[in-house]
Amino acid sequence: MQPQPGTVLIAYDGSDDAAAAIRRAGSVLGARPAVVVHVWESLAGLLLHTDVDGLTGSMRDAAEELDQEDRFNGERIATEGEELARQAGFDAEAHALQGKPKAWPVLLEVAEKIDAAVIVIGSRGFGCVKSALIGSVSSGLLHHAGRPVLVVPPSRDEVGTGPVLIAFDGSDSARAAVAAAGELFAGREATVETVWVPYAPVASAGTAGMPAAVASHAVEELDKSIATRAETTAAEGARLAAQSGLEARSTAVEAEGPVWATIGDSAARQDSAAIVVGSRGRGALAAAVLGSTSSALVHHAHAPILVVPPHRG
Repeated sequence: MQPQPGTVLIAYDGSDDAAAAIRRAGSVLGARPAVVVHVWESLAGLLLHTDVDGLTGSMRDAAEELDQEDRFNGERIATEGEELARQAGFDAEAHALQGKPKAWPVLLEVAEKIDAAVIVIGSRGFGCVKSALIGSVSSGLLHHAGRPVLVVPPSRDEVGTGPVLIAFDGSDSARAAVAAAGELFAGREATVETVWVPYAPVASAGTAGMPAAVASHAVEELDKSIATRAETTAAEGARLAAQSGLEARSTAVEAEGPVWATIGDSAARQDSAAIVVGSRGRGALAAAVLGSTSSALVHHAHAPILVVPPHRG
């Protein structure tokens, strides 16, 4: 596993969702080098609650026999993933690695070794004891990877044909998200969207005793100011996206409900190929990208979600 520019690390567990994730990732990311990794777990280690390497005698022989079967099956699954990746347009190689004790740290070690440009995971796996891609793995990668993670939902094989949607709030994380989008989706159309939260819904509690006309005008002016700042922020993001090689336009959208739902709705209307978010935002009143927003999108959006940390590892 030698580092190559733009290499994709694909986590594969043999499930239908993981296979669909590879096909959709190929459509989104295009032809590039890929390393397909299946992380297998030692059934003997799970049953005995210990590391097989520490056993001796007949117990070790029996455990190694069990592990040999697990290893063989893991290699078979990894090879299957490699073939799927090649069919999806990747220049792929496969590796089956044992998880000790969990899958996600092994995947992160590989990502560091090959300096992966992005880690691709499905948002669902088998959900059984030997599955490498379960919720805890996805969560571990999203919380600990110092590089972009592309989470592909299982809802459909087709990738949207519309522009990549980049959620942008001006934070360091959002700027990193734009840069990552430029690296991974160069040449694509992109919409840089800043979602602003109106003050009106939260203003009523603070306007008691104030004349209705005065309160209404004050709230209206404040919302205009917030919207204007959002437009400026979105335009800044679009400039950064253009500098990163994207054909970008900007838009500021008023939130109607949770910010993540507004972003998801925008992506659905545009049939976006992917949604790009930072893993952290400013947390201010009009901020569009928060930790909770990226998390909600991962759980609910139908398009692939590229989650980018503030600083690359």
